[in-house]
Amino acid sequence: MNPAGNSELTLTRLLEKARLGEKYTAQIGAGALGLGSQSPSPGLPQHSSGANNGAGTGAGTTVDPSSQRIIVGVDFGTTYSGVAWGYTGTPQDIHVIQSWPGGINLTSPKVPSKIAYERDGSPPKWGFQVKPFQNCIECFKLFLDPQQKPPDFVSLPNIQAQLRTTSPSTTPRTITDVVRDYLQMLYDHTMVTLTRALGKTFVDNTRIEWVLTCPAVWSDKSKHATLMAAERTGMARCFQIRLISEPEAAALYTLKSIQPGNLQVGDNFVVCDAGGGTVDLISYEIVRTQPSLQIKESVTGTGDLCGSAFLNRRFEAFVKERLGANLFYAMKERTKLAALKSWEEYVKRVFVDGEDQDVFPIQFPGLPDDDVLGIDCGFMSVTREEVQGIFEPIIQEVIKLVDGQIQAVQNKGKQVTSILLVGGFGSSEYLFTRLKEKYTPILGTASNPDVVLQPVDAWTAVVRGAVIRGMETIVQTRRSRHHYGVKYWEYFDEGRHDEIHKFWDTTREKWLAENQIKWYIAKGTEVSDDKSISFPFYITFESHHSRILVDELVCCDLLIPPTHITPDVTTVCKLRSDLTTVPKYLYSKGRNSKDAEYEGLHFTMEMSVLSASLRFELRVDGVRYGEVTADFA
Repeated sequence: MNPAGNSELTLTRLLEKARLGEKYTAQIGAGALGLGSQSPSPGLPQHSSGANNGAGTGAGTTVDPSSQRIIVGVDFGTTYSGVAWGYTGTPQDIHVIQSWPGGINLTSPKVPSKIAYERDGSPPKWGFQVKPFQNCIECFKLFLDPQQKPPDFVSLPNIQAQLRTTSPSTTPRTITDVVRDYLQMLYDHTMVTLTRALGKTFVDNTRIEWVLTCPAVWSDKSKHATLMAAERTGMARCFQIRLISEPEAAALYTLKSIQPGNLQVGDNFVVCDAGGGTVDLISYEIVRTQPSLQIKESVTGTGDLCGSAFLNRRFEAFVKERLGANLFYAMKERTKLAALKSWEEYVKRVFVDGEDQDVFPIQFPGLPDDDVLGIDCGFMSVTREEVQGIFEPIIQEVIKLVDGQIQAVQNKGKQVTSILLVGGFGSSEYLFTRLKEKYTPILGTASNPDVVLQPVDAWTAVVRGAVIRGMETIVQTRRSRHHYGVKYWEYFDEGRHDEIHKFWDTTREKWLAENQIKWYIAKGTEVSDDKSISFPFYITFESHHSRILVDELVCCDLLIPPTHITPDVTTVCKLRSDLTTVPKYLYSKGRNSKDAEYEGLHFTMEMSVLSASLRFELRVDGVRYGEVTADFA
């Protein structure tokens, strides 16, 4: 085609055993560092025409439900996931699901991202249904992106072994199957919740759209894998499924919750979405505040695996080093549970450096008193410096990421005015304080002293923002994560092309150069949902040639991308275009020296770079023809 031109029981898992037997309302988990406000009990959406009179059926309203939509946001997380929903008739009301199967009387805005398959083929357990010490699969989301190295406490071979031993057939499940099964159970529970809140008639007669979140730094293939897994669930029966990057979703919610007077056109801010597994960042600029808020990406996103789950692992390592391996492994389960519970719900949430408390007692019931080990009456005394030592390496990783975003914005001649801290780890008092201490002297001014902002609902900011995205478009433009182009051939030129790429075209009887690349989108270029990028092509066919074309979309992250295929160039996907529906009159005709007739066609491949996905169309003379499918395999 030519263009026109391990088995060991960990303290973390022991913690859940204690939680399942208790009845209280709290945010839970490795990603939770602070209590959050509870959502109001959801009721039937209130239409703009007045109050509803129907008991969950929409009766008494004058608004046609078909003109409105239910937006469901899914924050599919590494350690915990959340679901929220809203109704376009009352866009200010966003309801976060708080009750989950297996949770008993426990309420939480998040559910563990865990799934346990039964050997007898019975339905799998998920979330809070998975009991402590039960063999289960967790952190499986990370394996959707093979380019991201998982943490050392997550083993793909162990997961694969579980999939082989619990699969009902000789063909083992894949990670994508696990993601699909988990999302299916999220879907089923969400639909039960919506029906209970709104009534079956209303739900059955209202369009439902799903907005799933994923890390901004994931590859296009991994984002596509997430979308494909969702499309293999009941979500496919709904009106639409979309993806949005996690920090973008967090930004939408946080900005909507800020008083308009605090936002100024031209302000640049960094969103730091610190979760249980990943920390994801993107910077944005305020484009306008009236009549509606509009923002655009300032620089491309970054991220790494340095979430709060790593604090739990560092705490375990600290305890093991203090007690010694023999005593650590000999501890009873209830002792480990109590210890991690004290760490999770007391120290990790409330620790703030600089306060008067110099020693933190952590429960270790059953351990004998030992002055050397610092154990007295079933408590281990941990000093402020020791707690800080557990936190600090993770804090430094986050600061390194924030520094990178600030520097990137400054490299464009602009200044960051604020940092929005969200996510489970983003609720940490210590992380908030450390960022505030570091960046207030650098970025703060007399008129803007509050540089680091931490919303009340930091743990649910992402899932709430996903619902907002379904309601309205706030992000005007984004920055391309890579250089994007297509692989093609062109007429061979001795001065420009390597002989290794030279081949003979029997149709047009010309020497051509293959494996060349035409770059259409430069890394960092502004892109938007409503503006596509056109790849113009010219293709020749003989009568026996297939009208199903296969093109190759490639990407590169070098400062200056190469003009031909090299190891630095990665295939994003293969694009399959069906040209059989293109009318014959749109083809040109030609004949070569062997009297072989051929046809030529000028067409464009159009790509839209969305928040967390790519969309393709094929057009001839501005008219859409056929179908373009992207194969990310």
